[in-house]
Amino acid sequence: MKTMNYAKICMLCVFALLLTACGKDDDSTSNMNAKLCRTWVEEYTEDDVTYTHQLIFTQNGNSGQELKKKYDHTSSTANTETRDFTWKWEDGTMECLVLSYGAGDVKYLENVWIREHYLSGKLDGVLIMMTDANYVK
Repeated sequence: MKTMNYAKICMLCVFALLLTACGKDDDSTSNMNAKLCRTWVEEYTEDDVTYTHQLIFTQNGNSGQELKKKYDHTSSTANTETRDFTWKWEDGTMECLVLSYGAGDVKYLENVWIREHYLSGKLDGVLIMMTDANYVK
């Protein structure tokens, strides 16, 4: 009888372990569209010139916009370049974005890493580390 009770307790423990292992996968490390679709910004100053780079991703039609601003503090001149693009994940791993600007102009954002307020990767070979624009303010 004691052997039967011991076997029941062991089976109950195994069953409890199996239930805890069947939980929903943690998607905090996956790069989902909901995490990507916002305005990302990086800004730095070099030789009295402030550079601002923005990437705006929207889920509506997978469209986006790239904004590059350059402000020269010595001459008080500003230059802004804006380009629209469509985006898609290269494959199911969601680690590489394909940005299509039209007329065959394509950029790749590789090694995409998205966390709560940060986006990083290599945009055409150049390392970028951006912050959620709403988090910066």
